[in-house]
Amino acid sequence: MRSMISWLTNIRATNEDNLRRGRTTVVVALVMICLAVLAIPLTLFNSNPIISLAIIVAGITAYLITIAITRLGYVTIGGLTLIAFITLPILTPIVIQSSPTSPLTSPFYLILSILVAGLTLRPVFIWLVLIANVVGLFIAWSVANTPIFTDPLETPLTLAALFLQVGTAWFTFIGGQITDNALKEARRSSNEARQTAARLAELNTTLELQVEQRTKALQTALHDLEQRTAEQARLLAENEQQRQVIRELSVPVLPVHDTTLVMPLIGALDTARLVDMQQQALNQIEHTNARKLLIDVTGVPVIDTQVAKGLLQLVEAARLMGTQVILVGIRPEVAQTLVTLGIDLHHIRTYSTLQAALARR
Repeated sequence: MRSMISWLTNIRATNEDNLRRGRTTVVVALVMICLAVLAIPLTLFNSNPIISLAIIVAGITAYLITIAITRLGYVTIGGLTLIAFITLPILTPIVIQSSPTSPLTSPFYLILSILVAGLTLRPVFIWLVLIANVVGLFIAWSVANTPIFTDPLETPLTLAALFLQVGTAWFTFIGGQITDNALKEARRSSNEARQTAARLAELNTTLELQVEQRTKALQTALHDLEQRTAEQARLLAENEQQRQVIRELSVPVLPVHDTTLVMPLIGALDTARLVDMQQQALNQIEHTNARKLLIDVTGVPVIDTQVAKGLLQLVEAARLMGTQVILVGIRPEVAQTLVTLGIDLHHIRTYSTLQAALARR
């Protein structure tokens, strides 16, 4: 049942307003068909049941035609057809004079067509339906030779019916205008919301793309940074190894005999070189079990208090390891500096040259 109703209300219209009016037309037509079907048993109590049944069948057929026209997308034509099929059965009793009260009651029933017009047609068509109702009434009265506005009892009812139709048309028109304006505003807001949502979706897509691109760029930069960091670490390690080699070469310890080592010093001695000198000398003493260590300071330009202190520390450390330290190559200016500084080297054996020290070993 639900699928059948969905199929019937499937209108071929792209305009939302036409789609709404078309569905309303189909629903009203279905309601009229249901009422007609329910009225079929009542025809058995009519004086002319066959004619009544034929009228009902014709009405059902007309409403089915209305539904077909509306589903094809001709919403306005379908609405006008529906109203015509509602109006004709109301005017017919006046023409055929089936009831003496028809001329009085039919104008009131025509209000139904105005209300249906307000649901299924644009507001401007409400006035067209009103005019059609009034013209149809006068034509029906003329065909039936019905006197109007002559009977003092019927005239007020007739005028009341006509004014009621006008009032109904007016209020229906106002309601239709308000509804149309509200629906237009709702559609405008809906379109703006969809456009905003589309723009937001586009911006979101663009932002996601930018984030993805920047993430890839950051990942690439991070990878490059990690590679550079690893390369720098490798270079630093190599540099440290080279510096270690340089330090070892800057304070070489050379074995000249099984029990004698020579350490020639060249260049200025700073704190770092003094530490390297001490470490190198003590390590070689430990490895070779040397008894003598000849320190040649011929290439040292200046021996100040700091250098002398470092040499004395090495002498004491070597003595504790059982090795005698001999200082060779002290130049005259260096000797004068040591005397001036008051550095006491009397407990250290000294020689003027390395050859002299080696000759006395």
